[in-house]
Amino acid sequence: MRDLVHFMARGLVFSLFLFSALSAIALGCPVPVTTGLIHTQPLFTALIAIVSKREKVSAKKFLFIIIGIVGAFIVSGIDIQQIWSTNINAGVYLAVFTGFLYAIYLFLKRTEKEGYNPIQALFNTFIFAVPFTLILGLLLKLFVENLLIVGLALPNAYQFTLLLLFAVFSTVIPYSLLNYVKTTEVSPTTEGIMLLLDPILNIFWAMMLLGQYVTPLQYFGIALILISALMILKS
Repeated sequence: MRDLVHFMARGLVFSLFLFSALSAIALGCPVPVTTGLIHTQPLFTALIAIVSKREKVSAKKFLFIIIGIVGAFIVSGIDIQQIWSTNINAGVYLAVFTGFLYAIYLFLKRTEKEGYNPIQALFNTFIFAVPFTLILGLLLKLFVENLLIVGLALPNAYQFTLLLLFAVFSTVIPYSLLNYVKTTEVSPTTEGIMLLLDPILNIFWAMMLLGQYVTPLQYFGIALILISALMILKS
């Protein structure tokens, strides 16, 4: 009960994070653009670390962060033509906001309360994230008519299987592992930039499971992310 407010805050931010990301796509922001903008998270993480006085971020680190973010944009499959043809709409703003919320979640996670193992901390977060998601949907339904954002539907067997797989492999496992990060050994900017490895894993699974072709430009983006992560670790 003493830590109730802390885990409620984490659950609310996690709920807002997912709601914002999916709503960005529903409001017309292309998936590659949305993915790229979400991965502006390391920049927000660095700014939050500076404001909260948890880390001094040098100009060199900011440069490495920008390099990593550019790599994430390229790996996401975005191209210059798509950037210029994307209308600056509510979906784009929500995608940027999602990157900020991602950084806020990481900040709250780093204020971990003692006495909880990673699985317990994740459970305590999700037990509030689920009702908050429903509450947000009901509140938005008063102002938004777009069913892609506020509609509810019962999944069929195939959809439920996909949901279960996403829940296990894209949420429970990675966020449990994320909770194992020791804040005393890993700085906020290092953690933020290492999470840019996520789009690289997406490419790997797309190649392995879907036979997706990876362009030379995307390989260049992967190289930028790896260089950025390596330089951050060395600095």
